[in-house]
Amino acid sequence: MTPAEALREKLDVSIFPDELFGENCYLIRRRDTTAALVVDPGLQLDRVERQLREERLTLERILVTHGHIDHVGGVPALHQETGAPIAMHPDDLAILDWEQLGRLPFIPRGFAPFVIGLALSHGMNLTFQDLRLRVLHTPGHTEGSVCFLFGLDCFAGDTLFQRGIGRTDLPGGDMRKIVFSIREVLYRLPPKTVVYPGHGPRTTIEEEMLLNPFVPAG
Repeated sequence: MTPAEALREKLDVSIFPDELFGENCYLIRRRDTTAALVVDPGLQLDRVERQLREERLTLERILVTHGHIDHVGGVPALHQETGAPIAMHPDDLAILDWEQLGRLPFIPRGFAPFVIGLALSHGMNLTFQDLRLRVLHTPGHTEGSVCFLFGLDCFAGDTLFQRGIGRTDLPGGDMRKIVFSIREVLYRLPPKTVVYPGHGPRTTIEEEMLLNPFVPAG
């Protein structure tokens, strides 16, 4: 068993898609401890918090792939509930209109400004108990988009989907940058890397290099 495969054996991933945007929130827990991480808590926050309570998990960090409301809608409430620090790339603060977001009626328990506890950057290593995850800065969908890499598991936000890519027509989007991020960062990962996208089902780097119609390999 390779080190990456051994790492996968230590983790359990729960997926919570929301019903409005189809956004995937991920709860990552250690099989041998009660430690957990949450990636992109959005409108499904109540279900995520229920699992944290029922399994008596300790949330160590809130990981944010980018600043769109479907991915950060639950961040303020989850931070307030658990005290877990928020890890996000600071470039995406520019697309958060706090006043407008605070008026949205569908946000769980309202939306309030939050402070980034850990400013992310490309290549940064984060610890999770005795494990390590790596931050990949992948601008294109937004300027501050990042992916989180746990061995052979990549939580890719809205950078790469199964047979698709993130939109580039919103503030901070750039088609040239997202193509570069996918080809020069994500497609350089091991082919068997599993991609957990911000929307839709899982895929692999190998599949997307062969079959993705928007960014073919090469």
